[in-house]
Amino acid sequence: MAISMMEAYTIELLKAHPYTYEQVKQYLENNQAHILTNDYNMDFEPIVTLLKEDSNVLEQAFEGNYQVKFMTINGLKNLLRMRFEVTEDQYELLEAGNGLAQLNVSAETEQKIREMLSSNWKVERNGETITLFV
Repeated sequence: MAISMMEAYTIELLKAHPYTYEQVKQYLENNQAHILTNDYNMDFEPIVTLLKEDSNVLEQAFEGNYQVKFMTINGLKNLLRMRFEVTEDQYELLEAGNGLAQLNVSAETEQKIREMLSSNWKVERNGETITLFV
């Protein structure tokens, strides 16, 4: 299931609060997104729409089962930080600016990253590290 970058950011931010899916769903269904907005000063309309269209998609996304529809390099860096606690000192930016190299992650984290990336991204493992690029 594919979601937008903003939906992914919002979900990861809420999970870090930590709000559960059930709490967020209840606030959104009861038109109480302002409670969440007070904490983050964000527009929650994209996930309100997602909830109305298919609550299963939002629930799966909260569980980390999502692919970003279109991933930018900065979006990738932000989601690595938000979701996997990977900081910029843990990888090298490719010279062309189209990817990241020397990222040391477990096979399990690599799989989650692969599942999160939009289809134009590639992942290559070289020993202990991976390279992500378009």
